[in-house]
Amino acid sequence: MASIGSGVEEVPNKLKLYSYWRSSCSCRVRIALNLKGLEYEYKAINLVKGEQFSPADLAAVEFRKLNPIGYVPVLADGDVVISDSLAIIMYLEEKYPQHPLLPRDLQQRAINYQAANIVSSSIQPLQNLNVLKYIGEKVSPDEKIPWVQHHIGNGFAALEKLLKDYSGKYATGDEVFLADLFLAPQIHGAINRFNLDMANIGDGVVEVPKKKLKLYSFWRSSCAGRVRIALNLKGPDLAVVEFRKLNPIGHVPVLVDGDVVISDSFAIIMYLEEKYPQHPLLPHDLQQRVINYQAASIVSSSIQPFQNMQIQKYIGEKVSPDEKIPWVQHHIGNGFTALKKLLKDYSGKYATGDEVFLADLFVAPQIHGAINRFNLDMTEFPLLSRLNEAYQELPAFQDAMPEKQPDTPLQERR
Repeated sequence: MASIGSGVEEVPNKLKLYSYWRSSCSCRVRIALNLKGLEYEYKAINLVKGEQFSPADLAAVEFRKLNPIGYVPVLADGDVVISDSLAIIMYLEEKYPQHPLLPRDLQQRAINYQAANIVSSSIQPLQNLNVLKYIGEKVSPDEKIPWVQHHIGNGFAALEKLLKDYSGKYATGDEVFLADLFLAPQIHGAINRFNLDMANIGDGVVEVPKKKLKLYSFWRSSCAGRVRIALNLKGPDLAVVEFRKLNPIGHVPVLVDGDVVISDSFAIIMYLEEKYPQHPLLPHDLQQRVINYQAASIVSSSIQPFQNMQIQKYIGEKVSPDEKIPWVQHHIGNGFTALKKLLKDYSGKYATGDEVFLADLFVAPQIHGAINRFNLDMTEFPLLSRLNEAYQELPAFQDAMPEKQPDTPLQERR
């Protein structure tokens, strides 16, 4: 269903997908477009050759104008440009309803969001070309494949646990949904590119406490901070908090709502948004929703995975303890640059206008951590600095910050 674009050739009234043949992120979108039966023009961007940064390549110049973080995929639909695979798929799902990619059942939708985010935030960022180049140069070329296999293995073990009670012919039943679009390319790459032994992927049982809304959290976690803000905005009756760990990938946050267990911040927030409609976290306008999805994904997939404690420990042990903070600052800086470009035409008092929406829930804890934990110089990011000041005026945000949690160490309280 794709036609090949050459140079800057224009095909009117046709979707354009900027893609790279090997990119698993692009593959997710290609599957979605094919399932929905949508014709599109394929614009090839060779990431290995660095074509996206070539000043002489007109297609590359066009691409850089469209994508603030320099990755594929990018979808152009007329004047609408979307530069994140999840945001693209959510846009396609809302604008082109044929062959739904999300099930009607709320719990099944939450499982799909969780599976998608295990792939997009806990596996894929750690196998991208820039990270593999860093590991090869700073640690050893022989360490690249074991590094990837380790992180894919952890993610696949989490997926085994998550999906064991929901899978049918496909990931979450007998129909193809969002989870399958993320799983299929990741499994393909694990086997054919990274030689992962699939026989070693284990399974396990997660014991679920029932009949009470609970948030399993950690005071310093920016991912948990996003959910604490959502709970505060939705109302105090929802914010019943316990601090434990219950997550197939071993990270917080986890929300337990009776028999429903959700273990990813984006999936939790989408679940809360649908079940508890007070204080909507997504705008009515489709394009504005897409901007919110993109901002959330920049934080959750292009920044946060590189600052988690396990990755910092690895960098400290394999490279140098002095390299940990520069590593984190580099990735936060790249992400903040992308956010600055993305939000410059949409921000108002808050990230995407004069109301608090999804993007703010992701941006606020990340800015807080960048300043207070990783000492990032915010001089280059006046827009984000202004947003940070606005968030400090909102009780729902401030009550969710790390220094005000029940498990915050005394020396960290403010």
